[in-house]
Amino acid sequence: MTSRNRWLVVVIFALAMAWVESAVVFYLRTMLNRIDPYQPYPLPLLHGFGTAELVRELATLIMLSAVGWLAGTSVRTRFSYFVIAFGVWDLGYYAFLKVLTGWPHSLLDWDILFLLPLPWWGPVLAPALIAVLMILFGTLVTQTGPRRVPAWPRQTVWCLSAAGALLALYVFMADALRVAPQGAKALRHLLPESFDWPLFLVAIALMAIPVAALGRQLSAMQSAAPELDVRLWLNHFERNRENRPEPDWAAPIRVRPDALPAVIRSLEQFQLGDGGGPASLIAVNAGRFRNRTPELRAIVNHWFREEEGHARLLGCAVDRLGGRRIDSHWSFTAFCLCRKWLGVRFELQILTLTELVSTAYYRVLQRHVGDEPIMAMCGLILRDEAGHVAFHRDRLAAEGCSPRGLVGELWRTQFWVCGHIAATVLWISHRACLTGIGGSRTEYYQEVRRELRRFMGALAADARKRIVRSGRGVWPRDGRRDLVNERKPMPAV
Repeated sequence: MTSRNRWLVVVIFALAMAWVESAVVFYLRTMLNRIDPYQPYPLPLLHGFGTAELVRELATLIMLSAVGWLAGTSVRTRFSYFVIAFGVWDLGYYAFLKVLTGWPHSLLDWDILFLLPLPWWGPVLAPALIAVLMILFGTLVTQTGPRRVPAWPRQTVWCLSAAGALLALYVFMADALRVAPQGAKALRHLLPESFDWPLFLVAIALMAIPVAALGRQLSAMQSAAPELDVRLWLNHFERNRENRPEPDWAAPIRVRPDALPAVIRSLEQFQLGDGGGPASLIAVNAGRFRNRTPELRAIVNHWFREEEGHARLLGCAVDRLGGRRIDSHWSFTAFCLCRKWLGVRFELQILTLTELVSTAYYRVLQRHVGDEPIMAMCGLILRDEAGHVAFHRDRLAAEGCSPRGLVGELWRTQFWVCGHIAATVLWISHRACLTGIGGSRTEYYQEVRRELRRFMGALAADARKRIVRSGRGVWPRDGRRDLVNERKPMPAV
């Protein structure tokens, strides 16, 4: 099983166990008229209920430990899956109890949390905060970073966290410790009146240190990834300028007459958007990416110079078919606004998705248009788009982006959704052209999904080559030659 599937199985088990726990508590409190536990004598010792409850709490910890042991493959991951299960179980318990009984009425309602070794009292919010920290910690260990030796806090961090846990235990049991000398009867009738929030917040801050330490470790590991091989890409763009035969624009037009108007309108829009508009990064903070190094700036210039070449080819096709070169369109205006105001990271994602869905468009156009010059033009553009897609994949891999793991799956999902949104916008504007020449919506979306799958698969494969060899964030340098071989030569599709 993948780590993501292990995490999911543990969460499902913990949620199922939370329902069982809340149902048992629902039955018990209903029989004892203690739906709200904050009342005198919260757990009457009738028919052995007290002993059964103590053993049940111990059994709960054993079951949570067992699922953590089964899910993990080392002491670190077993402990991490245990704390994930504990945190999800705790949050699920209160959520399901709310569904079954209507309690707790708010996060500040008092609850008796545990009975071992003394009764723990606290507002529902307090254990919920600890549960969130546990889930975050376990997820960071099991779903991000290296797999052989997971990221792990230092001993000093654990000492501080242990101090925080002991402090939290003191806050929960402070009233029980105060009345314990008075005997078991006093403990059974104890109802605390105030919760020491300042001291508890100190405890939470100490317990949060391992989560913060893991975040810093993983960030350092990511920054240790191999940087983008700028020399590779400068050489690629230089080579790609060679062997580019110009389509025979003087050849007879072979486009079907009934489809010709739609083809002209489609090519006019692509001539505007595919390099005919602002052939550069236009985000308000674009300099943050473009100006990292002179080499990267040169790569960006090469990239957009090829886009300008696409606009020139498309303009020649428009002129040949008797169309006109337009200077505005609603989809292009919306495209530029998103690029400008959503920041350079999102602009780069938009451009990456545009390369992918445009590849699907050009493939369908090349397959069905039947006009040799336009087919040759599609081949040249597809050749460039293959290089652009590979560049963006290498760029994302160098930034530590991967579709693997839980965080990677979230990124993958949003990328997939945004890709389909971009594909739908393109389809709305160009469906008349694609269906007019014999293409179909099904064919187009199959091409889109194939490109998205290939992109994600190649990115995941690249991420595997960059897996950290040790917990200190050392990244392997091998695999770079595989990336070069994978991209060379760029075929004229």
